[in-house]
Amino acid sequence: MAEKFVDINGIRICYQIHGDGYPVVLIHGFGSKKESFMAQIPVLSQDFKIISFDNRGSGKSERPNIPYTMEMFVDDIKGLMDYLKIDKAHLIGLSLGGMIGLNYVFKYPNTVNKLVLINTLAQLPNDFDPETYVNSKIEALELVKKRS
Repeated sequence: MAEKFVDINGIRICYQIHGDGYPVVLIHGFGSKKESFMAQIPVLSQDFKIISFDNRGSGKSERPNIPYTMEMFVDDIKGLMDYLKIDKAHLIGLSLGGMIGLNYVFKYPNTVNKLVLINTLAQLPNDFDPETYVNSKIEALELVKKRS
């Protein structure tokens, strides 16, 4: 299905919908985009309506030059669900997407049926240094590139 765009909370969010059935929202991790679920979408969309989207600052969604907060990520999902007229859905969150999903459930518990968390933490450690994390991701990608 073609990518679509919607303005939510003052930014443009890119999303796709695949299949029919009970809605499932896929939330990708840090440094990734909606395509990180490309292997799962064909199978899941046989039984569910799959909503995949790029978090703010990722993929084809807008990248406002401001600090992002967990509340922003959470409210972007709620805004997308409201726009799509989805009252309740399953959420599947990978890595940072799992943290976002968990925080979403705390804020909007009546809009989630099931929450699936994949390779995530409940929250970032107090000593988490985003710059070090980003640099380690870049180094890993450069190593993979050198090997190929």
